[in-house]
Amino acid sequence: MMRANNGYTQAIAQAKANLADLNERGGDAIGWDALEFMQGLLAPEEVAASNLRAAMMVELDKGQAEGNMKNLLQTLAIAVFLQ
Repeated sequence: MMRANNGYTQAIAQAKANLADLNERGGDAIGWDALEFMQGLLAPEEVAASNLRAAMMVELDKGQAEGNMKNLLQTLAIAVFLQ
């Protein structure tokens, strides 16, 4: 039981040290640009696919707002083709 308590104590001490570092360095500790961080984790192909999905969602939204079913159907056809 003492070993589990020791691990807990160490984890609490580490968390407090991390929090103090975060408070001291602010945005420099974690960075401000979440998109830049996420794109750093993704392969270029994944970024391109994500950008394409976002663009398609914008077009779908525009088509729906305009009541343009032709635009919606074309966007859906492209989405099916690309998958």
